[in-house]
Amino acid sequence: MAFENRERNAWAVSLLDVQPTDHLLEIGFGPGLAIQQMAALASNGLVAGVDQSAVMVQQASRRNAAGIRSGHIEVKQASADLLPYPDHSFDKAIAINSLHHWPDRQAGIREIKRVLKANGLLVLVEQPRTKATEVMLTDLSKQLMAQLVEGGFDDIKSVTKAMKPVATVAATARAYFGQP
Repeated sequence: MAFENRERNAWAVSLLDVQPTDHLLEIGFGPGLAIQQMAALASNGLVAGVDQSAVMVQQASRRNAAGIRSGHIEVKQASADLLPYPDHSFDKAIAINSLHHWPDRQAGIREIKRVLKANGLLVLVEQPRTKATEVMLTDLSKQLMAQLVEGGFDDIKSVTKAMKPVATVAATARAYFGQP
């Protein structure tokens, strides 16, 4: 899984524009590859992640053992709709191909907004499982953006990247809390 996801994860992480002191959150981290990539960029920050799967928590913990020991990385078993972090804890958050696993997408998006700092950035990335037409990608993009609007985000944008096996869509948004 990690090998197949490398290109998509690298692109997704690049959309975050990670800075050395950023506090970052990944929702649905899988084997922890993007956490590892973000931790290398946020060298003086914190990279946290939640995943519903105990197996993924184990895999990500092994992959990121040194960062976990140093306190630079933390991984927890939790759901997107009940994040175990205080309000305004993170500068940026990302979810890569995990949105379709969330028990309640809108509750998860609202939870992410709750844990983001003012002007915090959210990046949602989805790659269809089957060969996608341009219309399907446009529909996916519109769906992601609508969910972000409903979740209270602003400055919403979408971008599509051609990659194998199929193109990938990303939606980015800011948590302004009523102050642009």
